[in-house]
Amino acid sequence: MKDASNLPDFSRRGLLAAIASAPALTVAPAAAQPAIGAAETMKAALRAPGGTKLAILGSGGGPGPGRMRKMTSHVMLSNGVAYVLDCGLGVTDSFAQTGIAFSALNSIFITHHHPDHNIEYGPFLVVGWVQGMKPSVRAYGPPPLKDMTEGFLRAYKTTIDFWAEDFKMKPLGMIEVGEISAAGPVMQDANVKVSAILVDHPPVKPALAYRFDFQDRAIVFSGDTAPLEAVARLAKGADVLVHEAMDVPAVEGYVRSLMAARSLNFDAFMAHMKADHTPLEDVGRIAAEAGVKTLVLSHLTPALDGISDETWRAPVAKSFKGEIIVARDLTVV
Repeated sequence: MKDASNLPDFSRRGLLAAIASAPALTVAPAAAQPAIGAAETMKAALRAPGGTKLAILGSGGGPGPGRMRKMTSHVMLSNGVAYVLDCGLGVTDSFAQTGIAFSALNSIFITHHHPDHNIEYGPFLVVGWVQGMKPSVRAYGPPPLKDMTEGFLRAYKTTIDFWAEDFKMKPLGMIEVGEISAAGPVMQDANVKVSAILVDHPPVKPALAYRFDFQDRAIVFSGDTAPLEAVARLAKGADVLVHEAMDVPAVEGYVRSLMAARSLNFDAFMAHMKADHTPLEDVGRIAAEAGVKTLVLSHLTPALDGISDETWRAPVAKSFKGEIIVARDLTVV
C-alpha cells in the first residue's frame, strides 16, 4: 500500500466529506428506524434497580448525519448522577430521551477533538442550562478544551443573555474544565473514580481512552484508536469495554462504491483508516486479553444501516468468548 503522504490527489477533507454525504445502504424500512418505543424501553431500563447503567446515545462512527445510528455519545447513570462521554451530533435529543434530568448531570468527558465526538458539546451546555443543568457541571478532555469552551460561550453570549433575561435566570457562565494531556487520574467523587490513557489516533494528539470505576461496576471506553495493548491493560478485569469497531471489508466496499462518482483515492483513504481505527478481529483479541465480562461494539465504521449484527459480531467472537453487544442507539447495558 502506498504512503498517503505521497499521493498528491489525496484530500482528507474531501474524502471525509464524500463519505459523510453519501447515502446509506438500502434496507427494509423497518430496519432504517429505531424500534417503536425504544425511548420508553430505555427509560424503563434506566429506572429499574440494579446499580450503574450505561445508555448508548449514539453508536455510529464518522460525521455522517441522517442515519439510524447517531454520532458517538454515551451516558452513565449511577445513584441518580449522570456522566456523559462524548458529544456527537444528536447527544442533546438523545440525552433528553433517556428521561434523566439535566440537573442530574455531573460531568462531561471528551475523548478527542473530531466532530463526531465534540460537535454538540457547546449546544449541549446551552440547552442543558435552560433545562436546569447545575452550574457545577465540569468538563474533561484534551487541550484546548478550556479555550474551546470559553470561545463557544463567548460566541453565544448574546443568545445566552437574551434567554437569561427572558427566563429570569442567571446567565450560563464558564464551567470548570480539566484538560488531560497524559495518562493518569482524571477525577473522583462519591460515585466514581475516572482515569485515562493516551491512544493512537493520528494526527489527533492527544486522544484518550477512559476507565470509570464505579462502586459496583467498571466501564472502559477505548475512544478512537488503532489496536493498542494499552487499552487491554486499561480494561483489565472491567465489567464492560466499549470499543470502537471497524469492518474493513465493508469500509473497502463502501469506498469502492463511491469511486466512480467521486474523486476518491482508495489507497489513501484505507491507509488513513487502518492507521486510526481498530479492525473487528483486533477488538476481540483486546477484549480477551483484558478479560472483560461484556464487550460493546460501538463507534461502528462504516456507520451504514444495512450491516447485520452478526456481521459485526462474528470476527470478534473468534477471540472473545464473553458477552458481545452490537451497540444500537437508545439501548441500555
